[in-house]
Amino acid sequence: MILAIVLLDAVLPLSGLWFNDALLSRAGTWSLLPTQALFPNWSIIPLQPVPTDPAIPSPPLAWLEIILFLTVLTALFLLYLYALARLPALISRRHVMLSTVALGLLYALIPVVTSPDLFSYLIYARMGVIYHLNPLTTLPTKIQYDATYPYLYWIDQPSAYGPTWAAITCFLQWLALPLAGANNLLLPLLLLRLLGLATHLGSALLIWSISGYLQPARAEDQPGQRRRILATLAFAWNPLLLFEAAVNAHNDSTLLFLILLALWLLVRGKPVLPLYSLVTILFALAACLKINTVLLFPGLLLLLWGRGVPLRQIAFCLGLYIGCIVLLYAPFWDGGAVLDVLRVNPSASRNINTVAEFLGQLYNAAIASHFEVTIPIIGSPGERLTHTLSMGIFALCYFWLCWRALRHSWRIRTPGGLIQWLALVWLLYCALGTPWFWPWYLVTFFGLYALLEASDASRRWPLTLVRWRGVATLRRPLPFRLLSLTMLMLYGSYAWALHGAFVPFLPGFKLAYLRGPCAWLLPLLLTWLVDRLARRSNLGLDLPTTGRSNSPPVALLIQRLSLPYRLLLQSGASEQREDRLSPSSME
Repeated sequence: MILAIVLLDAVLPLSGLWFNDALLSRAGTWSLLPTQALFPNWSIIPLQPVPTDPAIPSPPLAWLEIILFLTVLTALFLLYLYALARLPALISRRHVMLSTVALGLLYALIPVVTSPDLFSYLIYARMGVIYHLNPLTTLPTKIQYDATYPYLYWIDQPSAYGPTWAAITCFLQWLALPLAGANNLLLPLLLLRLLGLATHLGSALLIWSISGYLQPARAEDQPGQRRRILATLAFAWNPLLLFEAAVNAHNDSTLLFLILLALWLLVRGKPVLPLYSLVTILFALAACLKINTVLLFPGLLLLLWGRGVPLRQIAFCLGLYIGCIVLLYAPFWDGGAVLDVLRVNPSASRNINTVAEFLGQLYNAAIASHFEVTIPIIGSPGERLTHTLSMGIFALCYFWLCWRALRHSWRIRTPGGLIQWLALVWLLYCALGTPWFWPWYLVTFFGLYALLEASDASRRWPLTLVRWRGVATLRRPLPFRLLSLTMLMLYGSYAWALHGAFVPFLPGFKLAYLRGPCAWLLPLLLTWLVDRLARRSNLGLDLPTTGRSNSPPVALLIQRLSLPYRLLLQSGASEQREDRLSPSSME
């Protein structure tokens, strides 16, 4: 895993991938040593914010860089799968945490970011600490002279995040200011990366603890303990989660930590009003970090309803939730100007990285080809139609899930049932409810799914839409393991080679628009292929570990190199057998 991360470190700075400098080069060129050693004559990312003459690689070299990027990610993912197949029976929680720290620090030293949001976090924090401006209502264009401004992508909108994230980032900037000065960006950037890694580790510890409460009857059972270690390891070592936490430092890692902390209190405390009040406050803090998490709070109210909590206590929790949000937003309200972000934020009207984007652009290309008209890229009829349709479908699914949880036979009565509901809602939100989608949105889902996997509840949660020969595909870990890979690969669609590549006979339809269906549907296709190969393959998994082998050296080498592939096939076959035997009712 360490070697794979170092290799990823070497590939990411190649200029044809069009990623952003993370400013580590200001502390020395040591951060680019892997790239300079493996690709000595290749052009790398510019080390200045606004390059006057950016180096554009030749088309063959640009395509080669994309192939290298995808190959390294695949190798990293196969090692991840191999670790999940071999390590749970050999390691403890302590090993999981210490190894995650080591891998996370390697990620934190990667000299690029694949998303410029990190610089937005910096400038909004500097608004509050250095310039004493309101980051929730002030545009970055007000401080164009700031050292962070040349690295920004979003310059025409205030912070899309709430008071919780503003307080956290301003505190980190306040810590860095006397140590590094006002013009030093490297220290606060590293602090944000370390914060992401720390919250990722905290979430892994919470997953370990919560899963113990979710399976108390099997606490000393060896299969239960192995499943608990497997789920914690699967979360802690997940390349997508480590990348978003320690490289891009997205605040979704902090968001997940708050949600898991609320669930931890819920599973270990007595069902009394003070406990529900504390859990409600944590959900409110999460909503004031990212407002879209208001979709999750009704799950807590449904749990209270299912447990027979009096209506006055449910109303109190709802009022406390709304009151906390109002109280936290009050210092930033600025006469209602804080609501302007809903108008200028691209998530309100744009599509990206989704099936909605693919369908909208395909519709635009078909209209442009048939009628020979020019259609704008932003705000086109196809984009507006698919955006509204996608959000409408999610709204119907969301209200159906809420109504279904109100029925007697499907009420949420336990924390395990709440976790199932939350995971399903957030997965549907990422797939349908936000046509403007980025890979880090799934961080919350993977944390919730790890709890389902640890408690074996993933085989009982109500996802039966996709089936193959009686097997509920989405009730198994494999498609979600593959989903984390395809989401990381999605960053390759923004490379220079794909920027100007178009599909023949479809005017304006870029190859990059296929990223949505590939990222979301390819895991299902690969799971289906693994199932087919698992049924047809007769490869054994017994390898000679001691003594002499009668196999030729070359045959033995091939057998050992094919071990991850054969483990994947075995995983698909065993998941099929267990799924057919598992109960299908919701907890």
